[in-house]
Amino acid sequence: MRVGYDVTPLCTPLTGVGVYTAQLLRHLRPLLGANLMTLAHRSRVWTNGHVAATRVDLVSPWQVNKTLWMQAVLPHQIRKAGLDVCHFTNSVAPLWCPCPVVVTVHDASLWLYPEYHYPRRLLAMRPLVPLVARRAAAVITVSHSARQDLVRVLRLPPEKVHVIYEAPSPAFRPLSHGPWVEEVRRRYHLPDRFLLYVGTLEPRKNLVRLIRAFARLKRGQGIPHALLLVGRRGWKDRRIFAAVEAEGVQQAVRFLGYVPETDLVALYNLADAFVFPSLYAGFGLPVVEAMACGTPVITSGRGALAEITADAAEWVDPLDETSIAEGIARVLTDPARAAVLSEAGRQRVRAFRWERTAHRTLAVYRAVAAGAPRA
Repeated sequence: MRVGYDVTPLCTPLTGVGVYTAQLLRHLRPLLGANLMTLAHRSRVWTNGHVAATRVDLVSPWQVNKTLWMQAVLPHQIRKAGLDVCHFTNSVAPLWCPCPVVVTVHDASLWLYPEYHYPRRLLAMRPLVPLVARRAAAVITVSHSARQDLVRVLRLPPEKVHVIYEAPSPAFRPLSHGPWVEEVRRRYHLPDRFLLYVGTLEPRKNLVRLIRAFARLKRGQGIPHALLLVGRRGWKDRRIFAAVEAEGVQQAVRFLGYVPETDLVALYNLADAFVFPSLYAGFGLPVVEAMACGTPVITSGRGALAEITADAAEWVDPLDETSIAEGIARVLTDPARAAVLSEAGRQRVRAFRWERTAHRTLAVYRAVAAGAPRA
């Protein structure tokens, strides 16, 4: 079985979908070997925080954008290569393909929360993704919560949608505060005590409410902690920076931007708690990364985040600033509670392994190649 694998999410600095694409590729390679062919419109991709040349097996012979390549050029390349199945990892795929298609759709936020997406993305993606999902031989998503949303919103046959969890990279683990960790502290000029958030700076991540809750704790309880926000700038992020100024916490809130994985492991280990009060998530990869490092997690008690964390996190109501503040306070002021969450997180994260993800994904490929309807 010859498999085509879409690596276009690796053509930009890695966010959640990019990490999913990279880690799944890494763990599929030993299972498929030379029968795995990568697909992209560019030959240079990002790996571990750095751009690097890599072999892309089917790459556009011309300088065209991703959409034109995927819809007009790639199907002919796939036919010539004789592929048996193709996996597209970020919701879009060719509307016509000479072999069966598997597509990963990570969540239903385009339809449930359109206000959290910029208009051009809505215009391009909302008509295309349902067509792709309905024509695909199989759809993969990353949580049961996301599956329920996609089946309902896109009107997909439930048996067509497969839940296969993501996982933290093996690099995310508890570390002793040795020379490397302390070097990261010095290089980023980190405070002694801090809360950590990791993810794109965008409205869906609920960072304005987080900043207001944090400011309330600084004023009301005088917590000594800083709040570190790690991630690339996103759509409508100006409101986040404005909230910092409005609350007067400019000295206590720091934006570190994009941080490579090696440094991110140290940041998780140095943080007193990880806080992720997202309004909606398909999975919540930073949450399992934090749990793998033994960092106590504070997150939304709803949807996929409740599903993924189970009883291994302090749940808060993401729509209530008081609830967020109280959840943070419970973890920061109660060492016993923090220790319980740390251990529970390490135990819970054992359920998420990229090797298991790869084997289950391969099983979908085999089922599709063996007789599923062609896209």
